[in-house]
Amino acid sequence: MALFRKKKTDEETPLGAPLALPGAPDDDENGRRSLEDHRDFLLSLVKPLAPFGLSIGDSLGLELCEDVPSPVDVPRTTTSVIDGFALDSAVTTRAGNPYPVVLQVDRRPPSPVVQGTAVVVRAGDPLPAGVDCVVPEESLDADGQVSLTAAVHPWSGCRLAGSDFAAGDPIVSRGRILHPATIALLADSGAGKVLARPRPRVVVLGTGGGKSGHDGVPLLDVTAHLISAAAAETGAHVWRVEADVSDTAALREAITDQLIRADLLLITSNRPAAARRDPVADLLPDLGATDFCQVAMDPGATQGFGLVGPDLVPVMVMPPGPGAALVSFHAFAAPLLRKLGGITVTARQTVEAEALDILAGPDTPVRFVPVVLRDRGGRSCAARAGRGDARELVDLSEADAFAVIPAGQGVDVGDTVTCWAVERD
Repeated sequence: MALFRKKKTDEETPLGAPLALPGAPDDDENGRRSLEDHRDFLLSLVKPLAPFGLSIGDSLGLELCEDVPSPVDVPRTTTSVIDGFALDSAVTTRAGNPYPVVLQVDRRPPSPVVQGTAVVVRAGDPLPAGVDCVVPEESLDADGQVSLTAAVHPWSGCRLAGSDFAAGDPIVSRGRILHPATIALLADSGAGKVLARPRPRVVVLGTGGGKSGHDGVPLLDVTAHLISAAAAETGAHVWRVEADVSDTAALREAITDQLIRADLLLITSNRPAAARRDPVADLLPDLGATDFCQVAMDPGATQGFGLVGPDLVPVMVMPPGPGAALVSFHAFAAPLLRKLGGITVTARQTVEAEALDILAGPDTPVRFVPVVLRDRGGRSCAARAGRGDARELVDLSEADAFAVIPAGQGVDVGDTVTCWAVERD
């Protein structure tokens, strides 16, 4: 049954020859693209999501799309920054040694404070009327009076109202990523909403589960679960659904049903890499403009992408197998999610590490080896996770990074290798 009933349009089922996406990069002599060329091509096909007003409680990790002015002075009132005694600085102008100014401490002060007396305040307390400075607790003499041997400057020991931001001043500037402390600052100023791009909505459409093994235990779609978790880790809203690739009509309906709620649709598969027929690759050109290619990388060479439906929703067809799909997610899907979120930084943060093992031999395309990063006396070092095979789930589960081995290069013990961190603390 369809999730969303809507009339099929010509845009969903274009007639004639399959449409190709414009601007595809050229292949090399081996019929493959470079990883960088393919990534940049995909990024050129998507635009950042439109911003709208969000509550600050829903904006963690999002990028601001406009300056946020403070609706009030911050802080709103003048407060003490120390524990001590508040008083009027004017009465201390003649203070000196050996003739100090001595003030009685009013333990239950009237409002405003009577000139010539001092009142007890704690750090963060608003200053009562009639005082303009705070002296430390050590100013109390043996008789329980405040004794001052030097004049006190006005507003000494105070945090003035509006000293952080005056009403109308920008609290947070456009382009800033909102972190917990930034959200607290907005809350302190009374700015409860911000203009930001929403979190991308990702639908992971699994096509490899739904059956039972010989022991009766369900065979779950491993790749779909892996990619769903990776997408959720980026902060995206993620839904995971399943589709039956043996029924073309049902597969078509499963894809088109998800377009209404997806900013990015990721289709995963557990089929063998050597399988000749891919039902998704056969169907997707009927739904929009597509691009299927080989990328010079291992694993994850087989790549598919399309802009589907009336809203041209980006659809990425992940290569078969968990390891290939995870590498492809970090190489291509994660940059797409950052662009959808309006974050301008699309290159991954990398770690330069010393290889503790032989990670790869020469004469290979760009290769991704699962590794464990270790600190050795302040140096980052990379050791193979298990056997260092990105196609093995056990190796992937132990790894916290991928060592990226450039095409045609080997990595021996002691060599420096660039790593993509894939696990968060």
